[in-house]
Order: sequence, then structure tokens, then C-alpha cells
Amino acid sequence: MKIQLFEAIASGAAFVAPILVARLTRIHADPLGPNALTSFGVTVQIAIVVGAIVGEPPDGAQVTLRAQSGTAAMFPVFEGTLRVVPIDTFSSRLVLAGTYRVPLGALGEVADRTLLAGTAKRSLQTFLSEARDEIAAAVLQSAMR
Repeated sequence: MKIQLFEAIASGAAFVAPILVARLTRIHADPLGPNALTSFGVTVQIAIVVGAIVGEPPDGAQVTLRAQSGTAAMFPVFEGTLRVVPIDTFSSRLVLAGTYRVPLGALGEVADRTLLAGTAKRSLQTFLSEARDEIAAAVLQSAMR
């Protein structure tokens, strides 16, 4: 299923992009770090696999988010990009865009459209919101140096 999610940041893309790229580069070195997605009160550890850096100048990277547990095969896998898009000089937004695949083939797709409608999207939105908060704090900290 295709997905595109946004989170506004009250900083220009020129300030946000280097911090996002640095954060993604650190994740690349430790994809099994302390990352998690939460939905229906269940928290699942995830691996964030960071691929090629995108944009000129660099403004994000290709990412894959995959559950890491004994039941990982029961969770969707997201593949796409996480990048910064400028709005104006003083604001930008994080954009998570790509597709997620649900497990169990056609049965999983039916469950995703009915019983679990929006669960993966809400989990990814929470992930994006947390990334926005961390990046906004890092932008503020770098501005105070």
C-alpha cells in the first residue's frame, strides 16, 4: 500500500537536512538500535535499514523499517524515503513516502483494509513525529552553539 506522511518543522530545510542526514547515517551504523513502533498498545522493536542518501544537496535517504522479534513475520515492512522538503526560508517538513507490504498475502491485505485499517499508517506517523521532535531539538541545540 502506498503511503505519504508529513510532519512540519519550524526550521528551514537548510538547517534540518544536514541533521536528518547525520541522524540517518548514525542509524545506518546501528540499524538495530533502540527504535520501536507502537500500535494498539503493543510496542515492537524495529530495524531501520538506511540505504542511499538522496537529494542534491543531501536531504534524506532511502529507508526500510522492519519488525525485529519472534513475530516479525506478522508485521508490515515499509520501504521508501525519509527526507526534508522546504516550505519557505523558516519552515520545512519531514516526508516519509513509500509503500508497505502486509504479511499473509491477500488475507493480510483484507485485514489491513478492514480490521487493521490505518494501524500501519498510525504507527509510521508516530515514528515520523518522534523523528521530527528529535531533529527539531537537534536544530535548536546547534543554533545555540
